[in-house]
Amino acid sequence: MSRSFIINGNQTNLAFYESDALVRIVIICTLILFLLARNELRDLYRKPKLFSGYATSIFAIILSLIIMILPRYFEFTPATGLPMLIFGGVLLLAYFLLFNDIEYIFQKRNKSNTDYIEISIRYTRVFLPLIIYLYCVLNVPDVQLNLDYYFNFILDSDGMINGFSFILLIMTIFSFYLVISESANERTQEKRTASLMFMLSLPIFLYVSLRLLYLLNNPDTVTRDRWDLDWGFMERNNPFVINAWPIQPNFPEDSRWQVLFAASINSIRVTIVSIFFCTLLGIVIGVTRLSNNRIASGLATVYVEVFRNMPLAVLLFLVSLELGAGLPLFTDESNIYGLIYYSNQGIFVPKLDIFRVIIVLIVLIFVKYYTSKFDDSEGSIKLKNTLWIAAIFLSLGLILSGMSLPIYDKPNLKIPGTWNIVEGSGFEITIEFLAMIIGLTLFTAAVVAEIVRGSIQALPRGQVEAAVSLGLSPYQRIKLVILPQALRSMIPLLNSQYMNIWKNSSLAIIVAYSDIFYVIFVTMNNVGKLIPLFLLLLVIYQLGSLSISAVMNLYNNRITKVKI
Repeated sequence: MSRSFIINGNQTNLAFYESDALVRIVIICTLILFLLARNELRDLYRKPKLFSGYATSIFAIILSLIIMILPRYFEFTPATGLPMLIFGGVLLLAYFLLFNDIEYIFQKRNKSNTDYIEISIRYTRVFLPLIIYLYCVLNVPDVQLNLDYYFNFILDSDGMINGFSFILLIMTIFSFYLVISESANERTQEKRTASLMFMLSLPIFLYVSLRLLYLLNNPDTVTRDRWDLDWGFMERNNPFVINAWPIQPNFPEDSRWQVLFAASINSIRVTIVSIFFCTLLGIVIGVTRLSNNRIASGLATVYVEVFRNMPLAVLLFLVSLELGAGLPLFTDESNIYGLIYYSNQGIFVPKLDIFRVIIVLIVLIFVKYYTSKFDDSEGSIKLKNTLWIAAIFLSLGLILSGMSLPIYDKPNLKIPGTWNIVEGSGFEITIEFLAMIIGLTLFTAAVVAEIVRGSIQALPRGQVEAAVSLGLSPYQRIKLVILPQALRSMIPLLNSQYMNIWKNSSLAIIVAYSDIFYVIFVTMNNVGKLIPLFLLLLVIYQLGSLSISAVMNLYNNRITKVKI
């Protein structure tokens, strides 16, 4: 916490923060952490008449507002005043979270002499620390109040740091003791656990937030320039070309933001396609590992051990190398009945109409929802099969009628390698995209296979025996009995692997695929803004991981309702 040096009306201390701004940042962030730990604001709209249910949170908000207002009316020294105001306020919030006295005071109960004594003790435990805190805060030298000799050890800078650390340590140990003693009901025990988590995370939170504030206003010019979080350079025109779909940036008119957005779409589509294929392949291999056929289970085991233990970077390189060497040359003009043209430069396949695909998906989802309400009677089964057959034929008709075949074009028939596909007549799958899909699928499917195998083996053997006794075929046992039950333990593990696919897509630079990391990496070399760009990269991958986690958690909540 630095001092203000104003010369000729200019602030010469570049590391200086206004006291009210510093207090506001730290206290608001701590209050948010407090409210998350307390987790009772929902009672404000669910049970508004039950004030005790959210009294502690309201009290913490009022106290935080008072702390943030004080710097506007009093001047606090950077050495003692501000640390006492900020860290003392943070410890006071932790204290109120730990003892839960405020909620007890506002609870409705039958009055008795014993209860009056208990309430008096609770009032004392609430207001005595508050009075001591306000006394220490207002007895700093700059406020010009009488400084008590006995509080000199508290208001000393070094003693204050050691004292706050010691108090927080004692509170944490006491909170840990309350948690492991399990001497309260379930609701109180839950609040004690939240209090312990709050105090354990408090030092880390304070260090990170204050360290970040220091770096942003560092007195060293070089360090401050590195931490200048200004992304204005992203508004400038992008100086390099990327291969993207469905949004192809215009070089050099588009800004760096537009190129980054197109690269993000590239990463997203690689992730989605890889998740789909690795799930299918992983389920097949995982089930095959449990087969009684020694050859099948042995081959599945070899697959898992080879690809699970291979570095993904090496696998991507090998896949890219094999595609480049294994596919025919562009001059060979290789094709499959004029429907698919392929070479080591890319693969052209029939192009589907997006609008018709959306209609097909809507039709299939509607049929799935409508037929899910049918019973198992013979008439319902026939009607269900009829609807599905009609929906499938309708879908195929819509897709095939809107399909655009690749149109072969070769202006000069005598010169090899001069052929091309008429623009807009087919869909191109680049070799780089294909290499990413194959590499991510092969690598992740090995882990998914182990998840499937472990989840199936964790089921009670009686479930399989019951399915056998009902006369179900092996396929029916897997579909109707085994996988639905194994899915409950598979989803959390698959969630982690799907997020790994999203993060592992950052290795696309190995196969020259234009993804997020590639664009950020080239931009770093162009403008040199490493820290802002790395923070931008961090935020993008965090948002992607959180989105995948949110979708998987929603699905997990549908198939299981068990909570502790």
